[in-house]
Amino acid sequence: MKNILLLIAIILLSCKTCPSVAAEMMERIVPTEDATNKINNDASAFVTRSLYKGTLNKTIQISLYINEQEHPCGGDLTLLNVMYKYDSQKKWILLNSTTNTSKTNFCMVEDNFSGVLFLEKTGDSFHGKWISPDTTKQFEVTLEKVILDQITNEALEEILFDDLLFSKNDC
Repeated sequence: MKNILLLIAIILLSCKTCPSVAAEMMERIVPTEDATNKINNDASAFVTRSLYKGTLNKTIQISLYINEQEHPCGGDLTLLNVMYKYDSQKKWILLNSTTNTSKTNFCMVEDNFSGVLFLEKTGDSFHGKWISPDTTKQFEVTLEKVILDQITNEALEEILFDDLLFSKNDC
């Protein structure tokens, strides 16, 4: 990948008659986005990773981790990989997630359909409900975004991709 970028840069920079085209092409090839919340990943162009902490039923401490990737089909589509856990337990629960186009309303179904989270995102927080499959139990959910350091991020990525998603999709 680096060799391709270098080759394209050399070709574009040697073009003296079209400096604006060269600059435009370099902007497309080398993203200039703020990297504080986006981390380059070989598997996809850019990934947004966020950790939220809060409560379920106002007393149970929970954590929610969202990994959002650009969709391979392009456009405004993204792929959401989400997991959450009760802070009193070690095991994370994989969530099958969908959202509306403005990414303000989320439906997150627990793997094996043991519950559903309906969340609304406002700024850096989520508010909503956890509902049991038979709808007899409904609990309020409140989550706030927390700063994610590199070590924690790597550990969460390993759990999400190596443990949960690999196990789910392994033959």
